Amino acid sequence: MKKFGLKEIYAFLVIMASFLVLIIEVISRYVFGSSMEWSDEIARLLLIWMTFTGMGLAILERKEIFVRTLRGSLSARGRRVWQASLEALAIAFNIFLLVFGIQMTRFAWGMKTESLELPFSILYASIPAGAILSILYLVHRLRKPGPEPTGDG
Repeated sequence: MKKFGLKEIYAFLVIMASFLVLIIEVISRYVFGSSMEWSDEIARLLLIWMTFTGMGLAILERKEIFVRTLRGSLSARGRRVWQASLEALAIAFNIFLLVFGIQMTRFAWGMKTESLELPFSILYASIPAGAILSILYLVHRLRKPGPEPTGDG
């Protein structure tokens, strides 16, 4: 039996919370004839956090989209260099996301969501959080390369 770590528990909780909010909204709307104002905001918040933190989890599990066209014509050493170059480029992009995400989080600090009046910075904080996870996992992959991605999943 597979042992679940913190990342699996986090992913499960975010997905289940989103699912429950949407199910409650559907039941409320179609069974009771009224809609909950806050459900849209919570579902959006959870989806955004799922997306950006999911980037890091996809990198950790080597599930990111991988283009195999050029890679097939390279030697084993060339493939390792190519993979390291792609990971370094991904780190640079995630550093940009980290800086941009921090700026957006700070900018949105005083803005509030419409129904729950939560700070918009809660939404934007998912960008640097996902970037940090991605950078950590990419650096780990550069230091300790695993199996080459197959692009099959």
